[in-house]
Amino acid sequence: MIKEIELQYQNIIEHYPNTETIESKITHIKIELIKEIILEINYSKYPKRPKVKLINQSGQVYKKLDNEVTSLKNWKIDKAKSVLKVINEIISILKDLQSNIVKIKRELLIGFLALCRAHHPKEFLGILKMDNNIFTEFILPPGAITSRNTGVFFPNRIPLNRDYQGTIHSHPSGTLYPSPQDLNSMFKGNRFHFIVGFPYDLNHIKCFEKGGKELQFKLIN
Repeated sequence: MIKEIELQYQNIIEHYPNTETIESKITHIKIELIKEIILEINYSKYPKRPKVKLINQSGQVYKKLDNEVTSLKNWKIDKAKSVLKVINEIISILKDLQSNIVKIKRELLIGFLALCRAHHPKEFLGILKMDNNIFTEFILPPGAITSRNTGVFFPNRIPLNRDYQGTIHSHPSGTLYPSPQDLNSMFKGNRFHFIVGFPYDLNHIKCFEKGGKELQFKLIN
């Protein structure tokens, strides 16, 4: 096990020469990932799940990533990921956060657009699942109620899953901006929200954060 931990450390410093040890322990390190943001990671109990913190220069927690780092969420001792892979995933997430670009699978959107056309003139909605910081699929909320002007679902009927990070719904009227009702209901519990407007093609889609600010999004093949 000592050799395995040493190998983990060697892989890390080869890719990140600015790595520093904490209290001279190679299993407890810190790396400045972006300006004034430091990753602190403790893998002394590897292959158990590492402990990870993102902190600023003052030592305050910058952002909690427990629900966003897939390799940590799905960690299994008998199939432990490399610590380097965890670090790389965190850096990818940080870059996306800085760019404010949301990633979503193209085939997911194309499938959702077809369902919107099939349900027109009623609204259609779904819950978005994120994997490796990319929206990869959607689920239909049980008991959802839709009409020409609104769509309502019941969060307590949806299985608890930290990968559910967004919503998507249609506006048969064609508008691509959230209504006050959207902001007060559907936008409240998730990080990201897509609105699809009639005539339901890839040119009639917008993405927003939960406060209603428009975000860029990128289609992933």
